[in-house]
Amino acid sequence: MDTSSEALSVDDVYILAEEIGMEFECLIDTHGVDMMKKLMTKVICVLEYLEAYAVRNDSAREEITQLKAQVCQLEQDKYEKAELRNKFEKEVEHYEDVWRQEIKELGDVVTRLQEENSKLCSSLKEKESYIAQGDHENSKDNDAVQAEDILVLKRLRAALSKQSEQMRHYEREVAQKTAELDNLRQQLEHAKQSSQEQSRRRRRFQAQVKQFSEERADLLAQLQDQQKQLETLQQNLGTAVRDKDDLLNLTVRGAELKGKVIIDLDDPYRPRFTLDELKQILFERNELKAKVSDLEDELAL
Repeated sequence: MDTSSEALSVDDVYILAEEIGMEFECLIDTHGVDMMKKLMTKVICVLEYLEAYAVRNDSAREEITQLKAQVCQLEQDKYEKAELRNKFEKEVEHYEDVWRQEIKELGDVVTRLQEENSKLCSSLKEKESYIAQGDHENSKDNDAVQAEDILVLKRLRAALSKQSEQMRHYEREVAQKTAELDNLRQQLEHAKQSSQEQSRRRRRFQAQVKQFSEERADLLAQLQDQQKQLETLQQNLGTAVRDKDDLLNLTVRGAELKGKVIIDLDDPYRPRFTLDELKQILFERNELKAKVSDLEDELAL
């Protein structure tokens, strides 16, 4: 199984355990259970560690994927809200400029109307005073003039009333525009606060992603250590199997060589005769020694 430690999953651990189990079955069939018990215990312990780390690795990978998706969504939301906020701010600035101009114009109109109203009031007072002070003798001569003045006064009063109504209307418009401007400012402040909250959430998620990435890196490091231990155990298993085979071979050869003498052919002092040949040679040597002794006795006589 060619699976890197970063991509190792629980299923991969199960597959690895199955493969190791099949190898152990073959070894047990060949060499028996007793020699494999201790090694099997260690391998099972390592596989359990691998399973636990794989589970944590899968969970951390899934959480990191979810957090990355959330961060991407927050980045997109941040970008969209930034564009919306910029557009909103430009619209607010435009409306503020328009409303400032309108308020200025309305203020000018109100000022002009107030001035005209003041002039009309002064003129009206003068006319009324002039009419009140006119004597009875000149009343007949001034009837036409008074009728004309009264008509002018009525017109002035109508104009004054109309201008007063326009002033109230303009004042209501100014108050409405001011209220709308305050409302837009509140909306802008709310949008700024929402943007700041989104930024805080994004930083928090980024910190969580960093933390999970560090934990995942630690898990991967531990997983690599466990894999190295597993590889070491597999090497030890291979070495133990080879030693077992060598021991079995030595046992078989020892059984075949039982009762036999092992000779090194390179040894200059190795025996070169069998036991029967050596007995025969010794017997012949003793006979020759006896003949030599007899000949020496004869020569002495």
